[in-house]
Amino acid sequence: MQNHFPNLLVLTLSLASSTMLGCRSNESEKPSGSAAGGPTITKGPATKLYWYLPDGMRADPELFDIFQWAQQGRLPNLKRMMERGTYGFSVPAFPSHTPTNFASLFTGAFPEVHGVNDGPMHTEGNPLGRVSVGGFSSLAKLVDPIWVTLEATHGKRVTLLSVPGSTPPELRKGITIRGRWGGWGADFHAVNFQDGSDQTARKEQGRGARLFFSGPSLASYPDKKPATGWTRPPRSFSPALEVEMAAWGASVHALLHDTSDDNQVNYDAVALSPDKTRVVATLTQGKWSEWLPVRLTWKIPDKKLERGVATSYKAKLIKLDPKGFFRLRLLFNNLNEFLTDPPGIAVELDKAVGPMVDFADNFPPQLIYFPEDKQTFLEEAEMSFEWHRKAARHVLEQHDPDVFIGNVYTPNQMLTSRWWMGGIDPASTRYAATSEIERAELWKEVHWMYEKLDDICGELLRRADDRTLVVLSSDHGAVPLNHWVRLNNLLAREGLLSFSIDPATGEPLIDWAKTKAIYLKMDGIYLDPKGLAGDWRRASGPEYNALRTRVSKLLMNLADPDGVHPVVKVVKWEDAQASLRLNKARVGDLVIANRPGYGWNEEMTGDLALFSKPRKSGYKQAIMAGEVKGMWTPFVIVGPGVKQGNFLGTTPIQMADQYPTLMHLLGAGAPSHVQGKVIQAALAGP
Repeated sequence: MQNHFPNLLVLTLSLASSTMLGCRSNESEKPSGSAAGGPTITKGPATKLYWYLPDGMRADPELFDIFQWAQQGRLPNLKRMMERGTYGFSVPAFPSHTPTNFASLFTGAFPEVHGVNDGPMHTEGNPLGRVSVGGFSSLAKLVDPIWVTLEATHGKRVTLLSVPGSTPPELRKGITIRGRWGGWGADFHAVNFQDGSDQTARKEQGRGARLFFSGPSLASYPDKKPATGWTRPPRSFSPALEVEMAAWGASVHALLHDTSDDNQVNYDAVALSPDKTRVVATLTQGKWSEWLPVRLTWKIPDKKLERGVATSYKAKLIKLDPKGFFRLRLLFNNLNEFLTDPPGIAVELDKAVGPMVDFADNFPPQLIYFPEDKQTFLEEAEMSFEWHRKAARHVLEQHDPDVFIGNVYTPNQMLTSRWWMGGIDPASTRYAATSEIERAELWKEVHWMYEKLDDICGELLRRADDRTLVVLSSDHGAVPLNHWVRLNNLLAREGLLSFSIDPATGEPLIDWAKTKAIYLKMDGIYLDPKGLAGDWRRASGPEYNALRTRVSKLLMNLADPDGVHPVVKVVKWEDAQASLRLNKARVGDLVIANRPGYGWNEEMTGDLALFSKPRKSGYKQAIMAGEVKGMWTPFVIVGPGVKQGNFLGTTPIQMADQYPTLMHLLGAGAPSHVQGKVIQAALAGP
């Protein structure tokens, strides 16, 4: 039996005191609390917690020395936190991926206890053709996160903003705003539409055109055709062409036309219409529309239901050449009553802050294929940072939560995209090909991104009183990605994996019955000498052990053309807890770690090539992060009980240490599942 090769998620569509000065963009606003020269030092525990955790915010003592940047004046809010608090570095737990480390941050435990080994997890009794436990879902955690404990046990009023692992909502009285990829709510991802006259790009993308490689489409390749049925269309000096852009149950009609009366075919504009009667926007290359109303359809497969969702979209004409080749992006507002709890928060935020741009691009990244994509990414990043800054201000002002935890995914998207890491990190094979002028511009853009994060921190600082802890941390950094390693091609070469390629889409199709070994993201090799069809159960016996030994040797012996071995560690499932602190019930038969610069690629190709050059230039998954400083993140804390002007040094703390430290400063005991330790060096004396 053959099925489409699945991956990460099965979706159902699925930062102490207010006395510090504010952020650069709002310097006219005055902080609340005491004199603006510094915080009032109070006795007793903190009563509030404002915790901001940008996803993928690299911080290290060498290349991304954000504390030096702060001292230089680039990050004024961070500088104030450093002067009035404690700061240092934190190292992620293996496999150094978002869901695992947010779970560690929010539970104070390692994956062996909280259970979130990764985003895509497979468990016995379920087919490997789909993910059985999605690590971004709140249901994946085996112990309570900090927001549940602070609400249920300590009576805190909590607001969560775009926090992975927070949906389906776990708060009974608090506010949850789009948890991101938790398989909950009407979540409408942006879609790129590209000229379908040449399917080369579609076949190159393969499953990379789908959310997490197996979900809804992120890229569509419709054909253009002569325009018909338009009422009062814009004048065109070349035959007008039309394209129907269908996504989420709605269609936007695009009319490609030529406004230049030059006796040449010179398409230079696109008109958008919901019905071929009303033109709601006319775009030229590089331009965005305003936010436009649209009604989308939320399909709920498990309940076999559909619901109409009134929302809005924003269109960007990324590219239009004179002959009519087009690339157009539809960005959807991710605020609706089905993505917030309580539902009315969506309308409130939309009115007060505007349509939600949660983060730039998608996963897998889509804005990496054309030079024009970079500017589109930066524009979306600007929109996302501004939305999050304003949203944080709004919920703190209007709802005054005791606990505010917020996240923005855009830093990860930037540092793992095509355009930046390769040119700024000397560990990249692309570094030497980048001119100093180009590199200076790339660093300018990266510094801009960190300044935007600093602005968000400023919103939290401005509204914190003298009983508030303000914390900045993150889940992982990012390092250069130089080589894709196609492990499934390796297994196919050895006759252990059987697949074919869909000629229309370029997507691989697995013959599970004939497949004895397969790599599944982010770090698992699944094995069975009798084949992997049907519900997977862990095999045993001499044949199984022989197969594991064979595959382990195959992986450790793998070398690139320069003789470098990309696999640095292979661990049997029964040793995964002792060796990697992973939950044994949610790992593959073998767990593998990669050398920095090399990334595992799940995709298969017809030529069975083992190594390829990726389009994107940054990565973080399945890296043993302890000695890889590019994987480190910041830990900065200010407020009652925190030592001031205190640098923890260049030895990083563990992610799991942050939770018990915060609970201690809040005067709350840590639950029994907590494995992290209170960071004593961060505490002020009596």
